[in-house]
Amino acid sequence: MFMCKDVVENIMEYIDNELDLQTLKELEKHTGDCPECMGFVNTYKRMLEITGKLKDKAFVTPEIRNRLRILLESKIKPV
Repeated sequence: MFMCKDVVENIMEYIDNELDLQTLKELEKHTGDCPECMGFVNTYKRMLEITGKLKDKAFVTPEIRNRLRILLESKIKPV
């Protein structure tokens, strides 16, 4: 009998499509019957999608980078 902790323990293999058929069936049956686990799986998948897209984005814009450079230069004393 699959339990919530089993979903957590197998989440990566499930998402990577690496579970054996029996474990996959049990996990999918459990998530079909357990809204909390279904929410967990969906949230985890969405988080991976978002973070995968974020890795290609620059968080520091050229304007912010320039302002930071100016600030740092103003704080550094010439030697």
